[in-house]
Amino acid sequence: MSSVRQKFIRDILEDEGRRLIRNQSAAIMQKLKSHTGHLVSARSIAVSGGDGSNGVLTFRHTVYERFLDMRSIQYGSAKVRRNRRIHNRFVFGHYHSIAKRLAYGLTEDVVAQIRENFNKEK
Repeated sequence: MSSVRQKFIRDILEDEGRRLIRNQSAAIMQKLKSHTGHLVSARSIAVSGGDGSNGVLTFRHTVYERFLDMRSIQYGSAKVRRNRRIHNRFVFGHYHSIAKRLAYGLTEDVVAQIRENFNKEK
């Protein structure tokens, strides 16, 4: 059961990582004018797992991506915030999705499907 659980966790993390990159790329392209494309191309995901029922999804991105959500511009005496919503919205949204899928997604049907695919690979 542990290898099935590890495979399930790894699949969920890889799927959510791909979805995070895809959804965030669409928002970045829509809300920002890109001159170099570095903000989109510098992002990557990596999934690693240890023993038992744990796994780690690592999301790498440029440092300034995080601060584009909080950026404000001064126009004379007025301070204008540009709410771009390109980082926190996606990171915490997918975090919630990962937690929900891991908590409720491992059903008997999924276990049977993973075992069947695992036996086909051997």
